[in-house]
Amino acid sequence: MSDPEPLIIVGSSVRAAAQSAARAGFSPWCIDQFGDRDLVEISDDFHIVTDWPNEIVSAIQSAPQAEWLYTGALENHRALVEKLSRQRRLCGCGHEALSKLGDPTWLADTLANASLPNLPVIVPVSTIPESGEWIVKPLASAAGIGVRNLTGDNLGTTDFGGHYLQRKVRGRVISGLYLGVENSARLIGMCAQLCRGDDARELCYVYSGSFGPLSADGIPASTFQQAQKVGSAIAEAISSDCLSLRGLFGIDFVLDDETGDLWTLEINPRYTASTEIYERAFSWPLMRWHVDACRRRSSEAAALLDSRSFDGGWPIYGKLIVYAERDFTAPDIVPLVDRLPSSGFSNSNVEVSDIPQIGTLIQKHEPLCTLLTAQENFATCQEILTAASRELLTSIGEFAE
Repeated sequence: MSDPEPLIIVGSSVRAAAQSAARAGFSPWCIDQFGDRDLVEISDDFHIVTDWPNEIVSAIQSAPQAEWLYTGALENHRALVEKLSRQRRLCGCGHEALSKLGDPTWLADTLANASLPNLPVIVPVSTIPESGEWIVKPLASAAGIGVRNLTGDNLGTTDFGGHYLQRKVRGRVISGLYLGVENSARLIGMCAQLCRGDDARELCYVYSGSFGPLSADGIPASTFQQAQKVGSAIAEAISSDCLSLRGLFGIDFVLDDETGDLWTLEINPRYTASTEIYERAFSWPLMRWHVDACRRRSSEAAALLDSRSFDGGWPIYGKLIVYAERDFTAPDIVPLVDRLPSSGFSNSNVEVSDIPQIGTLIQKHEPLCTLLTAQENFATCQEILTAASRELLTSIGEFAE
């Protein structure tokens, strides 16, 4: 039997993508900032970058002659993506496509041209709107970092350079995962997303978890049709510019509770945090599909996704990021998580991922780890993970005292 094919994965935290690659039969060669314990367990070949992202260029020179892909938030470093792509073949969106997909005006115009719901944007921020609710968003951001509400309190202190305004709409935040194949896109599924909702404005919209895959039992069946139309419109528009959107990518939405409209927030043009939710639910080799699509190889993916149903009948899988509430040195958190069921939510099957190395300095508001579970419904899934997160932070607090 031949050795597994190497695949270079670069990102701030690549544990989930590396596990996806290993499940798909690749040998992941990883570059990230942390070198978490569960990443080390599946990959002997990794490089921890302390000077992020500047050190990546030298780090990849010791990687094998293999294709590479990026996870969040490397899409914000387009010049770096171009430079790395001259050293290794890229499986994903190139820097020119990233420039289009990251342009809020291009996105709004693309949706308007396709007669799809689109949120007004102001970029650059030369005037402040006199009516309506608006959100201030960095032009280069990921995971909701730096996103905040525009209020009268921060008008005088906000530097709008490098930011834009997007009209705020109220509803449920939902993400869609897609597979770009040639000049089209197939909807893989949709997940509910959680944000931190912290009183501190700069943390309010920070991504904290995904729950799904959603089905027509939880959201209207028309929502899946709307999401497919949005993905198709974006893929067609990018191809009309002689560029491509191949492989896995995500789109963030707000589902308007009053009108049922699906409002597009932004595009995540790479492997997303929710991808492992679908792999756990359906046992699909999504990383293999991604690489095949980027190589323009045929696979069973397109036909399977075209014929699939969103009627449901599967459990809800959830992942919740636990953020530190204080500065501390990481203990061995695995036994702390193993003891969680004794706190009143037995049979919860809570797992832990993104496990920090013992002795790592974790600062307040930084991710500590990720908790995962599978339950019969969304409410139970969220309740169990929220309770587990609180219990773990309590245990951490007792340890740190």
